[in-house]
Amino acid sequence: MQIDHDPDEPKIDRGPGPWKIAIPVLVVIAAINFVTRDIDWISLCLGLAIGGGIVAWAVDITGNKVPDSWRSKPPGSRRS
Repeated sequence: MQIDHDPDEPKIDRGPGPWKIAIPVLVVIAAINFVTRDIDWISLCLGLAIGGGIVAWAVDITGNKVPDSWRSKPPGSRRS
């Protein structure tokens, strides 16, 4: 099966997205939180937000594809 493709289709430059702004802002908020507060539910939620932002960034830049080196090899296809 082959997918129809328009050879004259323009390339879409997606750019860096919101990540160049979002991740530094979350890190600054986390640093302020670390200096001024004790560990509590707000800190936990902030950590989850930063982790989620990093995961969203990684999915965005990889196109949600797993690198070949991470994939398991079928049995019997081991390298010698």
